[in-house]
Amino acid sequence: MTHLLRCGPTGRWLVATWLLAVAACSSDRHPTAPGTRPAFDISDAVHGGGTPGFFFLPPLVAQPTTGGEFDADIATLNPQVAICDVTLGPDVDCGGSSEGATPAIVVFTTTSTSAITVAPTASAYSVNWDTKLDGFVTGHTYRAHVAAGGIGARRELGFADLLLTTSPGQVKDLATGDLISLNDGRTLPIRFRIESGIPGALAVTAASASIPTDGTDLITAMLQDLHGAPLAGATVAWSVTADVGAAGTPPLDVTSGQTDAAGMTATTFRAGATAGTAVVAAAAAGLSASATVSVTGRVVGKPLYVANTGANSITVFAAGATGDAIPTAVIAAPGASGNAVPKAVIAGSATGLCDPFALAVDAAGTLYVANHCANSITVYAPGADGDVAPAAAIVGANTGLSSPSGVALGASGRIYVTNQGDFFGENASVEIFSSGASGNVTPLARIAGANTGLVAPAGIA
Repeated sequence: MTHLLRCGPTGRWLVATWLLAVAACSSDRHPTAPGTRPAFDISDAVHGGGTPGFFFLPPLVAQPTTGGEFDADIATLNPQVAICDVTLGPDVDCGGSSEGATPAIVVFTTTSTSAITVAPTASAYSVNWDTKLDGFVTGHTYRAHVAAGGIGARRELGFADLLLTTSPGQVKDLATGDLISLNDGRTLPIRFRIESGIPGALAVTAASASIPTDGTDLITAMLQDLHGAPLAGATVAWSVTADVGAAGTPPLDVTSGQTDAAGMTATTFRAGATAGTAVVAAAAAGLSASATVSVTGRVVGKPLYVANTGANSITVFAAGATGDAIPTAVIAAPGASGNAVPKAVIAGSATGLCDPFALAVDAAGTLYVANHCANSITVYAPGADGDVAPAAAIVGANTGLSSPSGVALGASGRIYVTNQGDFFGENASVEIFSSGASGNVTPLARIAGANTGLVAPAGIA
């Protein structure tokens, strides 16, 4: 026989048994150190600034005011309730597989013995927790975590702390003072509501991993809902943490943005005058993600390397050289000049060189050569010498290379190549390849067409 007990200052009728205390608010939402008693807490759309669109339902809390559309897709959401002991302090990734995760005493799923079910007419998910299962101890506090979402968009939605006391027959909400009893002396229904449009995954990418001082970088955020679908119209807040001087003022052109139909929004990070590292972060509805950008000092005093097609030589001029300057080197040891013996000569059938028109050298000393008659870019390791095969080569029909005559490297390592094209002036272009590109690869982008004004372009910088 069920005994109905009228309890609590609100005078509501609640069904009762084994005593639990459900906490609702505390000054410290996430306690960091063990204590004799944990800081009680509950997190959902109503309590503790939790996930919008997720609500705990009676008997754990009073009936909340909701406004969104109930998401009854239990197959995709695949909800889970994991319960861990937090008597001596907070848990970590309750029931999860990460290193240091707190083992769950019980995990409820849609296929567990006591299974999570959905009642579309009641707009609720629920599972019955048997508080007398092995592992549960009177006087201990337990945290029930609710997670849901499809593959790649799964997240924790909220949690509630429950105290098993030694007084049988009642459940107490510490925030309201309401007492709740269960009709069989041991089972507590955990009921909750999940609405459509809850963010499930947030990813942030930087267009360039490295930019020079005073440079800019496009940072893009992509937001998906719990089903993995693009989430439009959501607010994404941006922030930046950087080494002193690495970020400009202001560091971002916007502080927040609305996601578009593809679930994306972007901001521009502007570097300061000092080299360092900046972390640009995005946040939305309890989710956060970031991208790290390296800010590098601009190259000062870099020597000028020139490929001489007719002379089959590479001459080196000092930084800032002007007028009728004498080369400082001819692929030779530092300081060598004139008719000096080169320190290294890359030549021979294995090199892939064919009418080399231009070259570029990165900070590590890797050499990039544009081969006019081979329609290729050959790449040589630092210190390469003799009849050596290239470490990499960009060559093939997909590359779009046509009599390449110039090559340059961007701050992020991208490779820029000018194409002189054929004898009829066709195929003049600038091809842009990703850092580390090799083989018969398609360019990331190309500059070509009647509006560009390109006519047999040669050099590029």
